[in-house]
Amino acid sequence: MTIKVFLADDHKILRESLIFLLRQERDLEVIGEAADGHRAIEEILRLKPDIAILDISLPRLNGLEVAARLKKEDPAIKIIILTMHKNEDFVARAYQLKVNGYVLKDNALEELLKSIRIVQAGGIYISSDITSTVVAGFVANFNQKGGKAELISSREKEIVQLLAEGNSNKDIAELLNLSLKTVETHRSNIMHKLGLKSITDLVLYAVRNHFIEP
Repeated sequence: MTIKVFLADDHKILRESLIFLLRQERDLEVIGEAADGHRAIEEILRLKPDIAILDISLPRLNGLEVAARLKKEDPAIKIIILTMHKNEDFVARAYQLKVNGYVLKDNALEELLKSIRIVQAGGIYISSDITSTVVAGFVANFNQKGGKAELISSREKEIVQLLAEGNSNKDIAELLNLSLKTVETHRSNIMHKLGLKSITDLVLYAVRNHFIEP
């Protein structure tokens, strides 16, 4: 049985290299790819792959937010996070979202094929550099932390990322198909909820909470 795979990564050379690798396998079919989070959601929901492989550091909407939305829209979808990050917050957030695999880019060529087959068979795959004991500790710590990030909605998180990436209110309105007034209202609400005073504060918040990479 062929495993249908979708790959989302904004690094073109890496994405193309991984697609080439995957297409050498007789039991795998790459049915789509994307370079940003919004495109990934649209295409994954349209194409219905067996497994979606997501980089965390996607523009417009990061990989963890993509995973959260996909799990909400289609809880049965299997998701593998492919990332350079061993950061405990990333790992904890990923497993809180019930992703099926977490593979480090350092080991991508060696581990990705293995992770796909394990996940397709119903298992959970964790990169060999991250032990299950450590992950359990990460998740426990994450669940105790809470914090201001939980005060804002999924749409507001999306707008935080877009603002931090340098988009204007007008740009965001066009990207999200919203009115300028709606974006301005969201922005005002975000600043109030998070206690931020300036766009600089917002960018720093986005970096600390992993919406964007510095």
